[in-house]
Amino acid sequence: MANRREFTKQTRRDAMKRSGFLCEATGAMYGLTAGQRCNAPLSAGVEYDHIVLDANSKDNSLENCAACCIKCHRWKTANHDTPMAARTVRMQDKARGIRAAPVKKLQGAGFPVSEKSARRQSKPHLPYRSLYREEQP
Repeated sequence: MANRREFTKQTRRDAMKRSGFLCEATGAMYGLTAGQRCNAPLSAGVEYDHIVLDANSKDNSLENCAACCIKCHRWKTANHDTPMAARTVRMQDKARGIRAAPVKKLQGAGFPVSEKSARRQSKPHLPYRSLYREEQP
């Protein structure tokens, strides 16, 4: 699996300048309502997010970079990016005919039977007795 590529210093500088030092996370992808922007100050910490997954796009341009607060970036990673990456891998595996190995049951000797258990198993069963008696004339 290829390593994730990071944004260049120049791209990060340009993203910070474009953001006005406020979080650029916008919309449902970041856990916000549609069209809503976070606008949290990035003085507490900034993370640079690939808007379209790096694994899917291989795009490290400024257009694919968002300067986000840590909270928004973590939300998107957990709720969007990780499931999307897993789905991509599943689809690639399916296209290549790769399937999970069948699960086999363990074949072992089992536990030894104790004397008490052996006696209990060898007892004869009582005969079946009906719950209702039929009346005899």
